[in-house]
Amino acid sequence: MVFDNVPDLLLGAAILWLLNAVALFPVLVSNAVKRLVRAWPTDSLILNYLADVTVFTAVHVVWLLVPLILQGGQLQGHELAWLAGTTLLNLVLWWVAVAIAFPALGVWSPKEGEEYDGRIALTLELFVYALATGFTALAVVVIAIAVAFPG
Repeated sequence: MVFDNVPDLLLGAAILWLLNAVALFPVLVSNAVKRLVRAWPTDSLILNYLADVTVFTAVHVVWLLVPLILQGGQLQGHELAWLAGTTLLNLVLWWVAVAIAFPALGVWSPKEGEEYDGRIALTLELFVYALATGFTALAVVVIAIAVAFPG
């Protein structure tokens, strides 16, 4: 059952949060994105960034847990597809929310003055995040193999 593994899930969520904090950091190169992050809930870019990473990670964990709970804790050997699919889904839905919905709702103007359009940075970050996630997954697989089959 999923609930028997709460300490492991919390550790996994903490590791995911750390990986997200590092993988999402390059998006702050964009002044338009910095303006968005700085806007709410505090006036601190750093505190807001950490809060944003926390929300991003929490949504990601929910996306990861719902199918697991619905399947009674078993994914019938489809763990990697499930992990990759939920990660991609989370990333794309956040991109749609920030790059399309926020401007449409007047929450954020992706370009002001001489700034580069923040949607460019968000799109580049989508690819950077996907690459970072892929490299991390590859490293985890290599480490797992090395531990399972020591030389």
